[in-house]
Amino acid sequence: MIKLLINPLSWLAELISIVTSGLAKLSSGQLGLTLVAAFGITALCAWLCLNYVQLWNKRFQLTVTHKTFTAFACTLTFFFVLAFSALTFLKEITLVRITIWQAAIKLDQGWAQETLGKTYDEVKKNGLEDFSLYPNVDAGVPITKSQSRFIAAKINADGACHHFSQQHPFLSKIIWTSPTLPAKIVQDDVEEYFSSTLNRSYPQERAVDLAAEYIKTQLVQQAPRVVTLSRIGLVLAFLLVQLIPFGLIGYAAYTDIRSSF
Repeated sequence: MIKLLINPLSWLAELISIVTSGLAKLSSGQLGLTLVAAFGITALCAWLCLNYVQLWNKRFQLTVTHKTFTAFACTLTFFFVLAFSALTFLKEITLVRITIWQAAIKLDQGWAQETLGKTYDEVKKNGLEDFSLYPNVDAGVPITKSQSRFIAAKINADGACHHFSQQHPFLSKIIWTSPTLPAKIVQDDVEEYFSSTLNRSYPQERAVDLAAEYIKTQLVQQAPRVVTLSRIGLVLAFLLVQLIPFGLIGYAAYTDIRSSF
């Protein structure tokens, strides 16, 4: 149950962080207008929700539950308005975050060792290499064959993609449902690298850079569509959360009328 909650919470936490960063990029005038709009729309929704039943049931009294749901809906409404404005800067914010992640993962020794271990196991399992001089992962990974080189590069590139997905769950959903790099991109990079070097290993840093460039390209291409879809989603979410207190209060007021007959 806890695991089921972690990912949505992480996704929401990053979205809030992106909204905060977007608001920080607004000019003072734009921020002022955004806040005025947020307070104004929230206040209007609250007033309508708490008073609309008086049009047809003047004796109805709101309960604490009704007021609590109204407050919750208004809080979300305030956030939706801020998010609608902040998403203008989604592209700029994501590019900065990718650059920071790209530098951070190269310093993550835990990830590096774990990925090296996976590379060693998968190349050995493939059976194309002589591991007599490589008794364990600390001795390195032999990749003299083209298939072994591809396996090593793919594991490192996919490992970087998965790392990004864990660190940035909201942004990763924009790119893929499964954090992997297309095989052709990896294969082309492997061939290019080994055609111009005598090195016998494929650097993890190169795999990270390959993944980062792919992520950047995908995000830049999809950012306009994502902003549009996200804003549509915010409008739909606004209508949905408003429906909850309006519906509860309206039903209670209708029941109250029926009970009086």
